[in-house]
Amino acid sequence: MAPNTRLRISLRFLAIALFILLCIAAAVAVSHMDNLPAFIVIGPGYLVQAWLFETHRALGGFGYEVTMVGVSALVWTLIILSLAAVGRFLRRLVQRPRAA
Repeated sequence: MAPNTRLRISLRFLAIALFILLCIAAAVAVSHMDNLPAFIVIGPGYLVQAWLFETHRALGGFGYEVTMVGVSALVWTLIILSLAAVGRFLRRLVQRPRAA
């Protein structure tokens, strides 16, 4: 293996791994909503569940938790992946050789 070789992680693999990790984090956050970091993690799902409640489509019991965990994990995954994509784009833009 050459010392110049860099580890390249595909965005698809990163998305799947990140979504699973954030599902676990959001599931833990649902049971610990008495502290601020947990509430920030679960916030997007809580907002969607509140909207469902206002429109009389709220899910109860297990559906409540699945909605909060799934939506929160999806929103945070999309936020982190969009930041990673912008970072890759900017890195390629900076590293692009200029024509002489």
